[in-house]
Formats: sequence, structure tokens, C-alpha cells
Amino acid sequence: MHPFLEVSKLTDEEIIERLGKAYSYMNYQVSLGHSATVHSIKEVIQSLEDERISRMNKTTDEEYKRKFPDARKPIELGKLEENIRKLV
Repeated sequence: MHPFLEVSKLTDEEIIERLGKAYSYMNYQVSLGHSATVHSIKEVIQSLEDERISRMNKTTDEEYKRKFPDARKPIELGKLEENIRKLV
């Protein structure tokens, strides 16, 4: 995590916008051979990417829980065995 960037306060759009700028600026600095600057930009990119992935995972988990609210409940084996016997 980059010490001067608090990505949790950014909106999704700001994260995407800053990622685009960071990648283009990093490519420019790579062509100039400024390795220290490139390393710092990579830290910023990593922080932004981690936050973006974290938000996507959270959204996916919420959607899954909404669609399948009983998915995390334990399976009662007695009921499962009864259903299998009915099918056979």
C-alpha cells in the first residue's frame, strides 16, 4: 500500500480514472529510465488494484447471498438420504 494514498475514500470511477493515469505515467517513466519513480507508481497501482478487486469481491458476495440466501446453511443428511430414496 502506498503511504500517501487512501484508496478507500475514492469512488469506483476515481479508482478507474487514476489507474489509467498511473499506467500511462508509469509507461512514460519506464521509457525515461526512472526506476525509483516507476517503483513508486507501481505501489500506487497495486493499492488501487487491491481496492478495486476488494470492492468487486464484496459486490459479488452480496449478489450471491441475495440470490442464494440458503447456500451457507448446513445440509441435513437425513433429508438428503430421504430424497435419494424417493428418487430410486
